[in-house]
Amino acid sequence: MSPSLLADSLLNGLAIHKELNKEQFIGALYSDTLSSDAADQFNAAGAQRLELKVIAKRLSARRLNSLWIEGMAINNPANLLTAQAENMVAFTAMFKRSLRAGDVINVRGEGQQTTVHVNDVKLGTIESEQFFDMVMRTWIGSVPLSSDFRDDLLTNGNVDNELLARYESIQPSQARKQAIAKWLQPAPPKPQQVAASKPVVATPAVAIVAPAKPTIAPPPVVQQPTLVAAAPNIEAPASAAQAPQIPTAAAAPAEPAEPAPEDTFNADEEALLDEEELLAEEDFEEESAPLLTAESLLSRQLYHSKLLKWTYKYIRYPKRAVSRGHEGSVRVAVVIDREGNVKNVSEVESSKYSTLNKEALGAVNRAIPFPAIPDEIEGEEFAFSLPIVFKLPK
Repeated sequence: MSPSLLADSLLNGLAIHKELNKEQFIGALYSDTLSSDAADQFNAAGAQRLELKVIAKRLSARRLNSLWIEGMAINNPANLLTAQAENMVAFTAMFKRSLRAGDVINVRGEGQQTTVHVNDVKLGTIESEQFFDMVMRTWIGSVPLSSDFRDDLLTNGNVDNELLARYESIQPSQARKQAIAKWLQPAPPKPQQVAASKPVVATPAVAIVAPAKPTIAPPPVVQQPTLVAAAPNIEAPASAAQAPQIPTAAAAPAEPAEPAPEDTFNADEEALLDEEELLAEEDFEEESAPLLTAESLLSRQLYHSKLLKWTYKYIRYPKRAVSRGHEGSVRVAVVIDREGNVKNVSEVESSKYSTLNKEALGAVNRAIPFPAIPDEIEGEEFAFSLPIVFKLPK
């Protein structure tokens, strides 16, 4: 089909992002240059836009910001992360509350500016020539939200008609536009926080090494397969003793592939939401989340990179998968406590081969205990995702 035209950019591709096999949002990449090559999009001249339309009942601000922060940490080099730390903090601070089904995020890059709108309400502008590409790498970089998600965004304008119709039908209500506009109103200071307020810490010179592609020992069946993953070159801790096993319940299979009807967007659904209950959940989310500064963001990104490097040491390409030519992408969500013990693990994205899915969970099992949470990171637990691409040499 002919590429769709919206405003001043062409629709390059549409993709659905799922977590635990439930649809979260539809993403769209708009560009003046149509291409199926990610490099062409990063080198494209003119305006580009990333648009996100929420189809889950609720997408928490914390979860959304985690996607941005992890994606930027994995797909961008150390010097750029350090230089853009303040901008990353400003960007994530724009999303103050949870998003609902029908909400639309629009991130536009043009020249030296990245402008963010939600439901046609302008939330802010980042003044940087490099920042939009940093955000775009979370979707189409070397380690995206998922390989299928990236591939569907890079279709050179050839999008599925049914998905396009569904996407275009999602529009924010006037009530939601007014609710987003209230995000721009300054919140009254809480009495107990006035005296304890501190200035934002300046960006530290923290070195985060650019992602690399680790390899594993060649199996006896074919030449060496590789695990395409973002394994930063960070000094790994000494090998741990035999790790305890993850509880069986934690490594349970993912839920059925088809999302339940109640988790997808419906035009009448917003009216059925309990507004007071959701607002209470959002208030709790805001109060329980630690204050994000440039220093704390870089600390979290550095620690996340360390956890990836630690886990990738334990990944093996299953011999049966090699002999059968099986390839695929798996993303595992892990939650650990301050001592590095696993509290929960689940498959966020599964491949179509059970051997690859089991190996991803097995790697987490063998990696226990993880390096302890550093003192500079607040909270009693740390959640991170582990992306793995099993790929055989051609």
